[in-house]
Amino acid sequence: MTVLADPGRSAAVLVGVHDYVHLDGLPAVERNLEGLRRVLTDPDVWGLPAEACAVIAQPASVREVLDAVREKARQATDTLLVYYAGHGVVDNYSDELYLALPDTDREREYTALRFESLRREVLDPQARAQRTVVVLDCCYSGRALVGSMGAGKSLADRTAVNGTVVLTASAATREALALPGEPYTAFTGELVDLLERGIPGGPELLDMDTLYRQLYARLAEKSRPLPQQRNRNTGGRIAIARNRAAGVEGESPRDTEARAAAEARATAEELLAWREREVERLRAAAEEGARELLHRATRLAAALAAEPDPDFRPFWLAVPAVREVFGTDGSLEPVGELVPGTWYLALAARGDALLVRHGDGAQGILLDCVGIQNGSAEAEFELYWFAVPVVRPLFDAGGGSLEPVGELVPGTWYLALAAAENALLVQLPDGTKGLLLDVSGIQKGVADRSDPPPKDRDDFTPFWFAVPAVRQLFEADGSPVSAGELVPGEWYLAVGQQADALTVQLPDGARWLLLDSTGIQRG
Repeated sequence: MTVLADPGRSAAVLVGVHDYVHLDGLPAVERNLEGLRRVLTDPDVWGLPAEACAVIAQPASVREVLDAVREKARQATDTLLVYYAGHGVVDNYSDELYLALPDTDREREYTALRFESLRREVLDPQARAQRTVVVLDCCYSGRALVGSMGAGKSLADRTAVNGTVVLTASAATREALALPGEPYTAFTGELVDLLERGIPGGPELLDMDTLYRQLYARLAEKSRPLPQQRNRNTGGRIAIARNRAAGVEGESPRDTEARAAAEARATAEELLAWREREVERLRAAAEEGARELLHRATRLAAALAAEPDPDFRPFWLAVPAVREVFGTDGSLEPVGELVPGTWYLALAARGDALLVRHGDGAQGILLDCVGIQNGSAEAEFELYWFAVPVVRPLFDAGGGSLEPVGELVPGTWYLALAAAENALLVQLPDGTKGLLLDVSGIQKGVADRSDPPPKDRDDFTPFWFAVPAVRQLFEADGSPVSAGELVPGEWYLAVGQQADALTVQLPDGARWLLLDSTGIQRG
C-alpha cells in the first residue's frame, strides 16, 4: 500500500544554478526552484513545511551544498528529497558526473560538485532519513544511474536504506533541454505541472513510479530528452504528492494508444539521432587523427632531410610541457619523451627541429620546440674539477654523433661545465669540450687541471705545527666547501701531504685538508 511521505518528518534541498562565469546561462533554472518549492510546500500537494525545504540558488561553494544535504538528511526521519538543476559536466578521464557551480570551468572539473560526494552525504551513516529521492535536471544526468567508470553500482543500488530512487532528466549521453521562452526547463516544467495539476483518473497518491511514467510519456510525445529512473527496494513507491485530479475522468483508450505510439516514435528517433551523432563523432576523430599524422610525417621528413648546421653550438634545454621525440629512422611512433624539470642536451639542429639526447644516452628528434628554455643549465651550474677512476670515453658534444672522440684518463683533472641526466659537459686541458656519459665513481676536487688527483705521500713523517693566521680546512677529497678552520695559538698534527696541501688530524680524530700551508710554524 502506497502511503504519502510524512511532510512533518521529511525535508528537501533544492539546488539550482542559472548564472555562470564560464558556461552559458540557464535563466529557466531560477524559476525551476521557485516552482518546485511552491508545489512541494503546497498543503494540497505534499505540504512540506517551509523551514524543511532549503532552497540554494547560486551556491558559493561545494561545501554549502553538501552541508545543507547533510543537515537535512540528519533532520528528516521519513523522506529526504534532493534536487539539482543546472549544467552537468563529465570528467574526460573517469566519465564521472559533476554538477556545475557558478564558477565551474569545464577544463577544471574540481570547480564543480562531484556527484559521488553528494551520494556519500545521502548515504551518511548518521543520516536518519528512511527514504531518499534524488532528482537531477542537467545534461548527462543519466550517468548518476550507472556510476563512474569502474564504480559498478549506482546510488540506488548501493544504498542500504528502505527505499531510494534517482530520477534524471536525460540519459548518460544526452543533454537536457531548456527552451527559450518557456518558464521552466523541459523536464522540471513537466514535473511541476504534474505535481500542481495532477493526473486525471490517476491514483490518489503520486509515487515516483507513477511520476516517472507520466514524465516519460509527456516528454516523448513532445520529442524531448527522455528521463530515466532507477529504484532500490521500495523506492519507486515513495509518494511525495496527492493527486489533485484523482477524481477527474481519465484519458480515452484512443488517447492512450496515441500516446504510446508517440512514445515509440520518440524512442526510435532518439536512437537514430544517437547513432548519427556517434558516426559524426567517430568521423571527426578519424579526420583529426589523420591530419595530426600527416603533419607529424611532414615535419619529421623535413627534419631528417635538413643539412646539419655547421655553426650550431650544443646547449642544454628544458621543455615547458611533456614533448615526444622521434627516432632518426623516420618512424612516426615516438621513441621517448622529454618532461618538464629535466635538462636535456641539444646535439644538433635539423631545420626547425632539434636532435636531442634523452633516456639512457639515446638520440631523438624533437619536432615541437615552442617555448623551450635553453642555456640555463650551464649558467646555473657550479663548476668543479674531477678525476676519473678508470679510462672513460668522451663523446662529441655537437653534431649528434655518439662515436667516441677521445677519452679521459686517471691521474688528470678535468673541468665539469654543466650536467643533465647523469651526463657531464667536460672541458679538456686543451680547452676543447666533450660529453661524458658515464660519471660513476668520479672524484671531485680542487686543483689546477694539470695536477694529478691528490694522494698522501708514502714517505711523509707526521709533525706538529701552528698557523700564523686563521686558515680554512676542507674536505679530504678537495671539495671547495669549508669544513672548519685552524686558529693561531694552537698546535695541530699534520698526518699526510697531498701536493702542497696537508692532511690535518684534529684533537677529535677528524681529518681535513689544509690547502694554504704557507708560513706555518713546525714544533
